[in-house]
Amino acid sequence: MSGLMSPEPLRYDVVILGGAFAGASTALLLRRRQPNLRVLLIERKTAFDWKVGESTVETSTYFLTRVLRLYDHLSREQLSKHGLRYWFHNGDVKSLPEASEAGPNQIPRIPGFQVDRAKLDEHVLAQAVREGAELWRPAKVLEVTLPEESGTAESTIKVERGDQTVEVKAGWLVDASGRSAIIGRRRGWLHPLEEHPTSAAWARFRGVPDLDSHEISGEPDTPFGRYSISSRRLATNHFNGYGYWIWFIPLHGGEMSIGAVWDKRMVQPEGTTAEERLNWFLQGNPLTRELVKNARPIEGDLWTFNHLPYLVDKVVGIGWSLVGDAAGFLDPFYSPGIDQISFSVSWTLELIKRWSMKPEAMEFEKQIEEHNVLYAQYMKGLFTTIYKDKYALMGDYDTMMAAFLMDTALYYVFVASPLYRKGSMRLLQPPFYPKHSNYAFQSIRFYQSRLVSIAQRKLKLGIYGNRNAGRRPTYAGFTLKWGTTYMLFFGVMRWMRAEWENAWSYLWKPRPLKQGMPGPMRIPAPEEAAKLSPELVDVVPPTRPS
Repeated sequence: MSGLMSPEPLRYDVVILGGAFAGASTALLLRRRQPNLRVLLIERKTAFDWKVGESTVETSTYFLTRVLRLYDHLSREQLSKHGLRYWFHNGDVKSLPEASEAGPNQIPRIPGFQVDRAKLDEHVLAQAVREGAELWRPAKVLEVTLPEESGTAESTIKVERGDQTVEVKAGWLVDASGRSAIIGRRRGWLHPLEEHPTSAAWARFRGVPDLDSHEISGEPDTPFGRYSISSRRLATNHFNGYGYWIWFIPLHGGEMSIGAVWDKRMVQPEGTTAEERLNWFLQGNPLTRELVKNARPIEGDLWTFNHLPYLVDKVVGIGWSLVGDAAGFLDPFYSPGIDQISFSVSWTLELIKRWSMKPEAMEFEKQIEEHNVLYAQYMKGLFTTIYKDKYALMGDYDTMMAAFLMDTALYYVFVASPLYRKGSMRLLQPPFYPKHSNYAFQSIRFYQSRLVSIAQRKLKLGIYGNRNAGRRPTYAGFTLKWGTTYMLFFGVMRWMRAEWENAWSYLWKPRPLKQGMPGPMRIPAPEEAAKLSPELVDVVPPTRPS
C-alpha cells in the first residue's frame, strides 16, 4: 500500500462490511425497499469460502424464496433437499442397511435446498449490484469509528482500496463480516461460549457413492430398498455417535460436503491437522468409513474451527448493527445459520427504516436497548433449550430421536407455521423474543435435560445405543398443520418410553451390550470433567476399540 489518502471522505447512507450472503441480502433488500438510499458494500475477498454446512430449513427457505425471490436460482443452480436423515450404529452394525435410520419416507411438504454457499453468495451479491448497490472488491477495512465513539451522527470507516486509503462516512453501518466480526471483535464484545466447547472440521469430497444407487440401496424389494420414497442422497445425512455428528450434504456440482462437529468434553480426535482429525472421525464410524473408502477431498479445501460458538455483547447501537455470524454463532446442528441471517437482516432493515424517518432520539435509544436485551434472550434461549449438553444424546437412537421429533415439531409450531401463515413480519420475532415464550423455554429445557440424564445413565450401564441397529420408523414428515401434532405426539411417546425404561433400570439392571459402542470415543480428562454440566458428571464413556 502506498499510503495515499483520498482528500475528502465519501458519504453513503448505508455502508455494509462484508459482501457474502448476509451483507448482500441486506443491500439487495435495502435497494428494493428504500431505493433512495445510497448503499456501499465492502468485500475483502475476491472469492467466497465454503461455510460450515450448506443446508436450509423452513425459515431460511422462506427468506430465500419469498423475501429475496431466489426460487429461479435455487431450482437451477442448487439441489432440492429431502429432509433430515439420521444414522446410528453400535457393535452389531457394519453397513448402512444394518444401521438404525430415521428420516421422512416421503418428499417433504415444504421445500428445502442443499446450497453451495459460495455460488449463492456470488449470485446475491451480483443481484444487489444490478439493483443499485455499489461494490468495492477487494477492499480491506482498516479502522471503524462508531458514532458513539466520535460523538458525531456518522460512522467513519477507513478502507484500503488498491493503492489508496479511503475514508468513508456512513449514516448507518452494517457489520456483515461473519466470524471476522469487525465491530464486535475489535471492541472486545465477542466472547467464546465456554459452556458449549465444540469444534468442527470439514471439506468437500469427490467420489462419494450415491446413497440411492444399487451399490448402497440394493434391490427395490428389500426392506432397506423400499423404506423411503424420498431420496437418501438429497437429504442432509447425519451420522451420529456419542459426543459428535458427521454431516454429508450433496452439492450441485457433484461434490459432497463432509464435516464433523464434536464436543471436546466427550471426544477428542487424534491428529494434529484438520485433515487427520476429520479422517479420524470418518474412519472411526463404520458407516462413513464405508462411504469414503474411494472418495478423496478436494485439495486445498479443508477447513476447521477449534471453538465454534461465541456470543456478542451488543448487536445494535445508534447508527450501526450486526447481522449474520457477526452477531454470534451457536452450532451448525439443525442448520440455523441462514435462519439467524434471516432474523438479523430483517430487524436491521426495520431499524434502518425507522432511523431514516428521523425518530425522536430518546424513543429510538429505548428501542435499541430493548433489541439488545431481546437478542441476548434469543441466543441464550436457543442455546439453553436446544444445544446445551445435546452432544450427550447424539449417538443414542432412543433419546436422540425423541429430542429430534419434539425439537422439530415445536420449531414448526412456534416458528415455521406462524411465519408461513402470518408473513414476513414474523421474521422480526425470532424464537424466545415474545414475552410469553418463557413457558415454551421451560418446557423444552425440561425434556432436554431429562433426555441428557437418561442418555448418560444408559452410557454408565453399558446400554447406550442398544437400539442403534435395524430400526426404521415410518413417518411422512412435518407439515404446517395437523401433521406436526402427530409428530410431536410421536416424540413425546418416545420420551415417555425412555423414562419408563430408565426407571425400570433401577429395579432390574439391564444387560450391557456385548460389543459396546464402537467409533470415536475417549474418557474425558479430570480437568474437563470438572467443566461438565451436572447431568454429565461421573460418566465414563467407553474408549474407542483398537
